[in-house]
Amino acid sequence: MGIGDRHQKKDVEAALKRAEAAGLKVTHDKNRHNWGLVLCCPCNDYVRISCTPRNTGDEAKKIDAFIKEHRACA
Repeated sequence: MGIGDRHQKKDVEAALKRAEAAGLKVTHDKNRHNWGLVLCCPCNDYVRISCTPRNTGDEAKKIDAFIKEHRACA
């Protein structure tokens, strides 16, 4: 992720950094309702990240669950 590609919610940004540290690819989509994606390149699976999640804790948990599920792939 670039410098200007940070998520505005601290919980979600921390989870995105954990995803990058685990070897997953984080992409930022500037023109959509979704903030971006967390991609697992070996298995081509992904999870969408919301720009304005209703509950930031739940959004972070969703990212952490994806990391846990795909840790062996990355």
